[in-house]
Amino acid sequence: MKPGIYTSAELSNADYHAHDSISKSGLDLIRRGPAHFFYAAKRDATRAMEIGTALHCAVLEPERFASEYMLLRSVTDRRASEYKQAVAVWGAERVLSGTEADQVAGMQESCRNNSAARAYFDQPHRTELSVIATDPETGVIVRCRFDLLTDTGRALDLKKTQDVRGDAFARSVANYLYHVQAAFYSDVWEWATGEKLKEFAFLAVEEQMPHASCIITIDEEAIELGRAQYRADLNLYAKCLDSGEWPGIDCEPQTISLPGWMFTETDEIDLSGLEEA
Repeated sequence: MKPGIYTSAELSNADYHAHDSISKSGLDLIRRGPAHFFYAAKRDATRAMEIGTALHCAVLEPERFASEYMLLRSVTDRRASEYKQAVAVWGAERVLSGTEADQVAGMQESCRNNSAARAYFDQPHRTELSVIATDPETGVIVRCRFDLLTDTGRALDLKKTQDVRGDAFARSVANYLYHVQAAFYSDVWEWATGEKLKEFAFLAVEEQMPHASCIITIDEEAIELGRAQYRADLNLYAKCLDSGEWPGIDCEPQTISLPGWMFTETDEIDLSGLEEA
């Protein structure tokens, strides 16, 4: 497909991922090492990925979720005849039972009842919107897929997490490079449309009860760092495309230590039962 903006009806999720362009997740592999991107094997959908897809549908497209998924919250044994009958009709990826069903339903309820999140849901918007654009610096074709984008240019990205408190979610931002995503998506949108996004926000929701949810934005300093990171990765990708060479990690022998947080928690570790070597 040519650069442009495509709805989910025009470009399916599978076709989006198969498109011959680079995405943020691809750039994450480039950052690890170009060979990791070049030799990345196509992954089959795991159950966790199927649950993630169900959650996105439940929160972002509740009407479609109600018509396309079956929740069997009282069924805890997949050997039960009720579960098998439902799978025969709906397909295993669209039947949620027991804890899976409880978690998705609980997260959906939390997000849909969040007053700050409703400010996005209640505006005219599009979901699963794919954007394909040309990087003006390298000429490389890039892509991103918005979870939700309002007609006023406010983007919302759903993230499942363990803790929505600011300090805890900041660690998730650092670990999963969400600041890179915010910068990359914002710039890809501008390259495709000539317009800046009004906002890029995350809707974080806790996986466990009581499924607290929170709208979180990243400050401009972190966005600029994310922009610098994706630019370095995108330039390296362009260089590899041009040369046809995809080098691996140049890993010299090294000595490592534990993460710093381990040393701050040593007072909580009981060593009295250990014998000296």
